[in-house]
Amino acid sequence: MDWKEEIKLKFAENLIELLAEYGKKNGVNPSLRKLAIRAELEHSHVQRISKGRVDLSLTTIISLAKGLDIEPTKLLECFKNESIS
Repeated sequence: MDWKEEIKLKFAENLIELLAEYGKKNGVNPSLRKLAIRAELEHSHVQRISKGRVDLSLTTIISLAKGLDIEPTKLLECFKNESIS
């Protein structure tokens, strides 16, 4: 697996964790379909993101953050200790 695939999978894992946190915090059953609606994104697109199959745009990251009611930086915290070299 190349480094780009690893990055997408890492983001996907973080997204799923944040979705679960959103559900616990708000007392709702978290689902990708509901996230897609709140984020104003296509459900199929959110599914592909959650499986690490999509290179994300900045606007998509911000839409996901709005859907999860978090700051966009929270979606990227999983890369906090990544070195870029």
